[in-house]
Amino acid sequence: MFNKPKLAIKTGLAIATLMAASSSFAEVSKNFTASCSASNFTGTAYLTAVRGNGQIFVRMTGYKISAPSSSKSRSKANANLQVWGSTGLTWTKWAKSGDNLKQDGSVHSVYLSEQVRETRLGAAQVQFIFDSSGNDPKCIGKVMIPGF
Repeated sequence: MFNKPKLAIKTGLAIATLMAASSSFAEVSKNFTASCSASNFTGTAYLTAVRGNGQIFVRMTGYKISAPSSSKSRSKANANLQVWGSTGLTWTKWAKSGDNLKQDGSVHSVYLSEQVRETRLGAAQVQFIFDSSGNDPKCIGKVMIPGF
């Protein structure tokens, strides 16, 4: 009978400790877009940057490619994602899409991700390789990822 209040206090303390600890590992996210153009093509990447635990994790969740009418029906474009951290002044390796992105001017889903250990300023860049007859035009869109 007397143990029940002690158990309730211990349980309450455990929950309070867990909640306090989890806030120190809280992740904060922010959405960005990175766009670029080349040879009448325009690519836009939809990015989400997540900061937490001393890292920046960037994922590309969608894209839109607008193409000239002669290339709208082609569907072998590519997108590549790279993330940079200001502390180490280094870029991650490229995360590469398949050779199957559509360029019909609509938003489509894609999943690419990279992460870098960084607590300060970061950046992400997306390279689009558009599908064209002949040489495939390329461009790179960049976005800075400030502390947030």
